[in-house]
Amino acid sequence: MAKHLFLLPFEFQQSRNLQRRILPGRLSRADPNATRYLSSRFPRNNFYDVSVPRKKQKVSIFSLAEEFGCAAGSISKALSNSTEVSEDFRRKVRARADELDFRPNRPRRRTFNICVVQDLEFEADLTVRGYQIAVMEGVFRFCKDNGAEFSLYAGTTAELEKTALTKELYLRNADAAVVVGASRNREYFADFEKNHIPYCCIFDGPEGRTLKVDNLTAGRMAFEHLHKLGHKRIAIARQTARREAGMTRFMGFLRAASAAKLPADGIVELLPPSESAGYGWGREILRRWKEKKGPFTALFCLSENVAVGVLSEAVLQGVHIPTDLSVLTCDNLEICEYAAPPLSVIDIPNHQVGAAAAAYLLEVLGGNQDAELPKPLPIERLIARESTTTHT
Repeated sequence: MAKHLFLLPFEFQQSRNLQRRILPGRLSRADPNATRYLSSRFPRNNFYDVSVPRKKQKVSIFSLAEEFGCAAGSISKALSNSTEVSEDFRRKVRARADELDFRPNRPRRRTFNICVVQDLEFEADLTVRGYQIAVMEGVFRFCKDNGAEFSLYAGTTAELEKTALTKELYLRNADAAVVVGASRNREYFADFEKNHIPYCCIFDGPEGRTLKVDNLTAGRMAFEHLHKLGHKRIAIARQTARREAGMTRFMGFLRAASAAKLPADGIVELLPPSESAGYGWGREILRRWKEKKGPFTALFCLSENVAVGVLSEAVLQGVHIPTDLSVLTCDNLEICEYAAPPLSVIDIPNHQVGAAAAAYLLEVLGGNQDAELPKPLPIERLIARESTTTHT
């Protein structure tokens, strides 16, 4: 059978050739050759008009580099807040990225990395508290059980404030941060927000970003235990007046005392001479107690370090715990169980707090941007040991 050949008009052939070059981007309509030909042959909006709207270009580090007239590496450094490029350039690039709603993609990994940021507030006392270790253990165990990576970054508050903390986390391949030991006024929280780093704080931090426990109940349980043992003069030893957790436990203690109609002079508040007080503050409390010939019969220490300091000094001063003085503290840590005598404690669920923080962050990293922090975890247990007894 004979094949019929259909010759296309020359203009149509030319338009097809140009279209094949325009579509893949090898020729733009602004090219003089294309403009001269198309404007002379085809009026605007003609059937044969081959102007095809380009797809909206996907924003990337390379498109930003082209826009700013620099290398893609410079854009990457600006977005990761590197000091290798100027602050002004970083600000402009990040502002433009926010305007375009652009977030750089991290290298694809099979697992997420949760980093515990340990904020060591007092340079004179770089001790990691027992409850902080328990929280870290909770984060670590949850990460291990759920196929996530665990990392740790620690520094004094001054060091963390001076450091480009977001960059340090990025260098450690950290995807999110659990901040332990901070207070709500830390400046690096704003850096986390600006760089869209998922994070949460333990016990003290910005509202909506802090995982807490029911500290009012902890304070109430402490008072009720000592009051039921017959104590009418009870002291409460605080470690610092600025911590929200300690302040809330103190308020719970006072409310319970008020409900029990304990006289106003039945509660003695003890504040340390310095904010970094620990074991030394406990020893000082016992020395003052003996000098004043036992002005109270029971002591509630908000920190286990203070309670251990009290027990240590009691041995040196010949004071018998609990016959002469009952001692109660918070956190069911190993040091409390093996103290002499073993310390009665309010069992704060520190391990569960760490696990809940890691679970929340993994949920956010998994794509649930509407994930909410759990409500304050309940305090359910008081463990009575040999450091408290009835008062007659």
